[in-house]
Parts: sequence; C-alpha cells; structure tokens
Amino acid sequence: MNKHIILIIAMSLVFPMLLAVSCAETETENQINDNDKISSQLLTQVNLRKEQIAKPSSDRLELMKNMGMRVDNLEIQRIFIYFEQEPNTSQIAELEAMGLTLYLDSWIPPVGAHPYGFLTADIPIDKLEALAEKDYVVKLDTAERNLEPQGGSKPQTE
Repeated sequence: MNKHIILIIAMSLVFPMLLAVSCAETETENQINDNDKISSQLLTQVNLRKEQIAKPSSDRLELMKNMGMRVDNLEIQRIFIYFEQEPNTSQIAELEAMGLTLYLDSWIPPVGAHPYGFLTADIPIDKLEALAEKDYVVKLDTAERNLEPQGGSKPQTE
C-alpha cells in the first residue's frame, strides 16, 4: 500500500514539470508560427536545419536530402513568398535589407482561382518569423521538396 502512495506522490510532482516542458515547447512553436502564415512543411524544414546546425548527424542530413532540401548552407532556406499583388520597390528593398535574396524573375501573378501571386526567395532561417510579420506577406511555403506527378498512371516502359 505504501508503494502506491509513494508512486502517486512522485507522479504528482513529476507530471506538472512534464506539462510545463510541453507547454514551453508549444509556446515556442506558436511564437514562430503565431499568425499561421508559415506552412507546417516549411516550419518542419527550418526546425530540421536548426537541429542539424546544433547537433550534426549524417543520418539527418541524408533525410533532409531525401526530402528535397538543399543542404549546402543550412542557415538558408529557399521559400515561396505569397503576396496579394506584386511587391513594390520599397517592399523589395525592405526584404533585401532583411538578408533575403529575391528571385524577382520568378514572380507568378495572381490569376483565376489563385488570388495570390508568389516569388521565390532565399531567406536566413533566423529571419522567418520577422518575414511572417510583414503585412504585405500573405503566406510562406517551402520551395525545397521533391515533386511528383499527381494522379494518372505512370508512363509505360517497354
């Protein structure tokens, strides 16, 4: 009977600590993704980069390559930045001052059922949250992934 009481007391001491750690991790994720502009896949890739920088692992690096991620510079992420309209000169200057490399010739304007245009950029991973806070940025997504054809049948080989 005493063993059960000791176990209950121990659990009552440990559980609040575990809950506090879990809440702290969730709070950190929410700070980065507080406005839902950052896609979950982009957030996952940025976190993988941060982990790889902190604790390098050849297995993790291989996983990242298999996901279609570039691993030549782990502090830089290639992204798509979505806008309601083409960014103006002052917005471009502001983004470049943040350290982004914008590929302006990649601009795809809003069309038809797609209300947002986008362009490709390289961003230092520590600037992702600041970019998401920009009013003129609608959404951020990864431009690093393996793309596969959807639907239909695979080509026949003879």
